[in-house]
Amino acid sequence: MPTSKIRSENLTSTVTSARTGRIRILRLGQVLDVTGLGKTKIYELQSEGNFPMRVQITAHSVGWIEEDVQAWLAKRVAISASLLRANLRRGAA
Repeated sequence: MPTSKIRSENLTSTVTSARTGRIRILRLGQVLDVTGLGKTKIYELQSEGNFPMRVQITAHSVGWIEEDVQAWLAKRVAISASLLRANLRRGAA
């Protein structure tokens, strides 16, 4: 049976799930801090399908699954590194 523990000091909800272990929910401020993006850009990318979709926590609050946000960041880093390598190869040729 899942258990919930809300930590109001950092606005994080941690849920223990038998299927996946611990799921950490990030609130908007935390997502902004982690990604360096602004609120408008987060929602714009989300509506385009280019950012993880928020999940409804309560009737009036949403959050993002930390693992999804981290995977999105890792993908962006990989794309950036790939483009950099390609540009360096073209410059060296």
